[in-house]
This record gives sequence, structure tokens and C-alpha cells, in this order.
Amino acid sequence: MFKPKCIPLALLCLCVQIIHAQDFFVSPKGNDKNPGTKEKPFATIQKARDVLRKTPHEGKPVTVYVRGGVYYMPKSVEFTAEDGGTATAPVTYTAFADEKVTIKGAVNIPKVAVKKITQPQVLQRFAARLRDSIVEIDLKALGCNSIKPYADIFTDDGGIVELFVNQKRMPLSRYPNTSDMTMKKVLINGGGQESKKANWEDFYGEKKMETLPPRPGVFEYRDPRTASWAQLLNKGVWLKGFWRIPWQNEAVRVAKIDTVAKTITLAVPVTGGIGNKYTRPEGNGKEPYWLMNLPEEIDVPGEWALDFETGKLYFYPPHPLTNATISIADNRQPLILLNNAKHIQLKKLTVEENLGDGIAVRGGANNLIAGCTVRNITQNGIVLDGGFDHKVLSNDVYETGAGGIWLRGGDENANPRIPANFSIINNHVYHFSRLVRVYAAGINAGFTGGGGGGHHVAVGMKIEHNLVHHTPHVGVLFGSWDSYFAYNEVFSYCQVSDDMGAFYAYDKYERMGNHTFCYNFVHNSPIGDAIYFDHDHRDMKVFGNIIALQSQPKRRGTAYLYKIGSQVTNPQTIECYNNIAINCNYGFQFISANPVNKIYNNVSVNCGKPFTCKIVRNKAYDTTMAIANGQNMTYSDDPGFVNMAGNNFKLKLDSKIFKDLPGFKDIPVEKIGLFVDEYRKKLPTDKEIQRFEDVPVKGEVGTEILDRK
Repeated sequence: MFKPKCIPLALLCLCVQIIHAQDFFVSPKGNDKNPGTKEKPFATIQKARDVLRKTPHEGKPVTVYVRGGVYYMPKSVEFTAEDGGTATAPVTYTAFADEKVTIKGAVNIPKVAVKKITQPQVLQRFAARLRDSIVEIDLKALGCNSIKPYADIFTDDGGIVELFVNQKRMPLSRYPNTSDMTMKKVLINGGGQESKKANWEDFYGEKKMETLPPRPGVFEYRDPRTASWAQLLNKGVWLKGFWRIPWQNEAVRVAKIDTVAKTITLAVPVTGGIGNKYTRPEGNGKEPYWLMNLPEEIDVPGEWALDFETGKLYFYPPHPLTNATISIADNRQPLILLNNAKHIQLKKLTVEENLGDGIAVRGGANNLIAGCTVRNITQNGIVLDGGFDHKVLSNDVYETGAGGIWLRGGDENANPRIPANFSIINNHVYHFSRLVRVYAAGINAGFTGGGGGGHHVAVGMKIEHNLVHHTPHVGVLFGSWDSYFAYNEVFSYCQVSDDMGAFYAYDKYERMGNHTFCYNFVHNSPIGDAIYFDHDHRDMKVFGNIIALQSQPKRRGTAYLYKIGSQVTNPQTIECYNNIAINCNYGFQFISANPVNKIYNNVSVNCGKPFTCKIVRNKAYDTTMAIANGQNMTYSDDPGFVNMAGNNFKLKLDSKIFKDLPGFKDIPVEKIGLFVDEYRKKLPTDKEIQRFEDVPVKGEVGTEILDRK
């Protein structure tokens, strides 16, 4: 779609690598007793680091060239302040030429450790047709650490190992395999908030209800298979579900199954209780949940489960394992850690299969992560936590259990505020949030928490030209202050849960504001919202964006959504101009405390409700267009795009928009999204990433949001 002009090859660094005398080499075929030359390389990156610590740099850049192959690192490699360089003489760890370098945190499992099951009492746990197919691996005998039982309630991966075969994550056993069970009727909501009647206040959500001390929820089940789990409770049975709302997803241990009354009693309370919060006390009968990690429910090739009593992993291989690579991730620390280091560059490395984060930078300054691939990570792909002037450039991050790129830094209490100046540019983040199903973002710049908001410090982030897509919930989370989001493309988010945006924040007036969103393209997310300020939106600047959600009926589907927040006491200023909304249920929704905003030259095309404007007065609001201080236009059909049907929303020179809104500025759509550079040699095609395909949403659990219209 929107592809920038390619940079001439003559201007690229065409694999011309100048090797200096102080440079070193690492190879899987090397030996750590070698001198680290090209002819006699080291075997490990750790050895190269240790030698560099003792080698005077003399103010010259140093490069450690990592030769192609797989490097197994069950323990993390850490770089500290003594391992860094200077602005003119950085220390670089990079793949040599175009050789493929893979750094794996998982440990290969020897074939002899993968055994047929011979004990009759164990074989009886599985369906008769599968008893010759399922194998066992004794993780306790292999010395694995992450095999302890789950907590009674959790929202992440639960802290256990992950299994990979041929660089592909294997799915934990699940029942049902592809759909969900649903609660028939809630008997005890629990969670400390129970009432026989759900009352609502205008735009404030739930009233204070009569509350009871937190207690576990109890509900009637529908699925008859549930009865078979009653005898397994001593081994541990966990259900994971959207117990209350689609943006809250916990796994909870089951305490009791009454096969006569057909009820399930959870072991601990779920925050807010169980049962759809809009239809208390019984719920709506549609709340989805599923069973996880039970060996008895292994029935699909690739599935596995961990028996917490014995420490054995049971696995149904997807294909013969004779020539397969089987590996277990068991390290919960970042695979590569830069700890208070400065001027270190990581380039063209593949980092994969780790229970912790992939690459983490803590403190320090001026570190660069460029051209790397980070995948099959259980937590976040890349984390920048503190320090200044770090750069994440042209990386591919995908198949993560949580988010893609997570940022914290700067000082929001200083006067003036001190920016972290992190640059997150030209990264492709996709198919993330595999295990943490809600509030795990492709890029997170200042939001910690879940429903009801959250916050961490992230001042002065530059987030440009990134491509973020295919995730069950949120695209980009933000909060804190002074960040710049420009030329990003986000699509196919909210594939499961709704009431969420491509860009989303829920934060307070006193700790969030002055963000800029310009020239972003958000599209093809039929149950989501786009640029979404769920609470306060202090001093926000939104211009030059194109939103084309293709909203489903009976969804909110708002392109630009400004909520009430604390405006009764903290009136907030909006700058929203030169934006386009296309094929959305709502184009622009503004709620403001007074009409002092800059809202003009916005365009709505084929939106159900093009502009909804409200002014807040004394905890009530009036519907009015007085909130806008300039002209905005509504069109029911194509106002003059290059190819609206083909999703090219570049405006023709003779577009009606330029005539109807003389001040409207052309949007540089050709600059939006990824670009070619020395690390990203080509761009993904529309087909490769399913950019504009109307792919059916599977497992979607969005709901009508009764208190948030």
C-alpha cells in the first residue's frame, strides 16, 4: 500500500565491513581458548565481551562479528558499564555479512529424554486412540526450574516452561480446542461487588453498590465434560476466561465441581466478581472461559501439558520427531541485558525462545538495537527501562507472549520535564499478545495496568514509521508526557476484545498529556476504536491521520474518541484538525468542558454518526456543535481519493475536500509505514501480512458497552 520511495542502493551500506585489528570474531565452530580472530574465533559472545573488558579501545570503535549459526544461551548474557563505548567509538555486536545468527534461550532436549509412556496408570489419562502417540519428558530430571504449580489466579503465562519444536511455539492443552465454554448462570458474583440490580450513572459507569467481602465466584456450567474433571482437582484444574468483561482475562484454579448441581466454585475471588457486569447478578450466559494445561485434554497434534506433581511434560507431537529440534525455554531473565551500559550496538541478530524478555536495556545511554529479529519470547520482545537516547530501529518482533516493545524513561516530575528521547523507528511488530491476552501492546509508552487505567513514566518518546498488526486487544498503549506518534500503520487489532484502540490511554489529568499523533494510518479493525483517549486528554494534538476501521454493526467503532475524564474539574484542550475518518460507525466523538478547542478541517466519509460533540456542564452534558471552532465536512461517498475501493486514501488534486475545506492540507500517505534502509532491505507485501483482507474474527468476545456510549 503506502510505500516510500526506495533509497538508492549507492547510499546503503552494502555489506562493506571494515575489519580493524581490535575487532573480534565469534563462531559456533570456534573455541573460547582461541584469540578471537576471523581464522580462530571465540565460541561464545560472553568470551568476546570478557576479552573486550581487558582490551584498551584507544578511542576507536570495536566490532564483534558473530558468524552464522545457532548459539544456545540458557543463561542470559549481560553487558554493563564497563562493556560500553563512546559516541565516536561504539562497541558493536553484529552478524557477519549476511550470515544468519540465532541466539536461543531454550535448551535442546536430547531425543533420549523423549520417551514413550509405559506406566498403565499414566496411559489411562489419555484417549485410547492417542496412547501410542503421546510422549513424556521428565523436566524435573532435566533440572528445569519453571515447573512449579500455577498461582491460584494469574493473568500472564503462569510462570511455567514453554515448549518449541523447530522454532515454533507448541500450544498448551486447551478445552475446547478452538471455541469456548460459557457460564449458564452465576450464583455468587464474588469479588467484593455484588448487587441484585445494576444501576448506572451517566458516563461514570457503576454506582457504588452494596458490597460484600471478596469471596470466590460460583456458577452453573453447561458443558457435560466438566464432570470428568471433578476427580482431578487435587492435581490442579485451572480455567481461564473473560469472567466479567472482554478486557479482563484471568486464569483461576477450581476449588470444587458439584456434578449433581452442575456448579463450579473458583478457589479465589476474581477482581470485580464473575458474570457480565451489565447484567448482574446472574450474568448474560455468554461469558467465555476454557480449561488449560490438563494432560487429559491433550487431543490435538502439538498440544502439551505439564503435570505439576511429577514434573513431567506430556506432548502429542505434530509430526515425527526424528529430525526435529525440541527445546524448552526455562530462563525468566532477559536473554540479552544491557545494564547501565552506554554506546553498545546490537545489529542483525535473531533472539528467540526465552521465558523472559528478549532484549532488555536498563539505564545507560545511546544504545542501539537495529535490524534484529525477536520472536518466540514469552514476555516482551524488546524493553527499554530507563536511561536516555536509546534507539530501536528496523527490527521485526513477533510471536511474543506479551507485548512487542515496552518503554519507560525520563523524569515527569522535573521542571521542565526531562525526556528519555527514545526513538522507536521502522519496526514491524505483529502476532503478539499470545499468552497475555489483554493490555499487552505492540508498543507501550507509559501504560501499566488494565481496565480502569494505569501509568508508568515515559517522557519524550519518538514512535515513528512502525507497522503493528494482528493482536487480540490493543495496538499501542501510551501515557505520561510529551511523546510523538507519527507515520505508523496499525491494523487488525481488537481481534478478540473490544473497547480498545489502535492508540489507547486511560490516565489522569495530573500525570499525562502533550502527546502528538500525526500522519498515522489505522484500518481494518472492525470491532475496535482507533485514537482513543479513555479518560483525560490534556493538550493532545491530533492531525493528518487516516482512520478506516470498516466497523461491524452494533459496535461503537469510533475513529477519534475523546472521553469525559475529569473535565468537570480539569477542562482540557483539544487540537484535532486535518484528520479523515472512513467507514466507521462513529467518525469523531468529542466531550469537552468548554468550547475553547481547536477542532476544524476534519472529514468524515461514510460514517454512521460523523460528528458527536458534547459540552460538560456540572456533571451533565449538552449535545452541541459549538465545541468545534471551525468547519468540518461530512460525505456519504468518495470525496476524491485515488482509489477508495482499493484502500488508497491519497487525495486527488481535484478532491472535493480541498474545495470544501480550503485550509485542508494534503496528507503524505506515501510516507506512512515502514521504509527501506540498510537493515530492512524490502517491505512486506499486502498479501504477506493480510493488510486489507477481511479475515473473519475468531473467538471474538466483544460486548455492548452499556456505560460507555
